[in-house]
Amino acid sequence: MKSVSVALPPTSVVLALLLSLSAAPLHAELHVELMDGSVRYQAEFLRVQNNGISRDQAAEIVKRRYGGKILAISEVQKGGRSLYRIKGLSDKSQVYVVYVDKQSGRISR
Repeated sequence: MKSVSVALPPTSVVLALLLSLSAAPLHAELHVELMDGSVRYQAEFLRVQNNGISRDQAAEIVKRRYGGKILAISEVQKGGRSLYRIKGLSDKSQVYVVYVDKQSGRISR
């Protein structure tokens, strides 16, 4: 089977990479080098803070960490912070409750 190589305009490559990094940390640098190494682009950007993570994203974070099933999710205020209270069932059939910070996505018990 013969492989085919497609050349994209440099601006398309940079735009595609910037769009794919929309969930990047607050501060990020992007370095792109073309295959021949002759052209290099560098962009530095700051992500605009949004309203935090969604319920689905919080559930996915907890599921990746603990496995099992998510039983319930509710929004709560604790210490002046907005959190998701997530009740889950582990793979070992143990019920657990954790809190996920809506802004940072950090898990606490």
